[in-house]
Amino acid sequence: MRYLVTSTFNQAPTDSIMALIPAEIARGKELDAQGIRLKLYVAADQSSAWQIYQGTTEADVREAIESLPLHPYVATTITPLADDAMFE
Repeated sequence: MRYLVTSTFNQAPTDSIMALIPAEIARGKELDAQGIRLKLYVAADQSSAWQIYQGTTEADVREAIESLPLHPYVATTITPLADDAMFE
């Protein structure tokens, strides 16, 4: 099943939080290579991100999100997406 994950910083980003971005990018690429994260969209001002994840359960997706270095500093919403076949 696919899920829309919306993430927004839950506090003003500090220099120490911003220093985690290279590790965040690296972990995201690992999730991409594993087929867990399918898409990433980042707001122009970098305040929010929208991602499409794939997992058997929402718990699987949550576990992947929690593995991201910036996870403690963002508020995240996970929304299950309807199957494309439903609309064909």
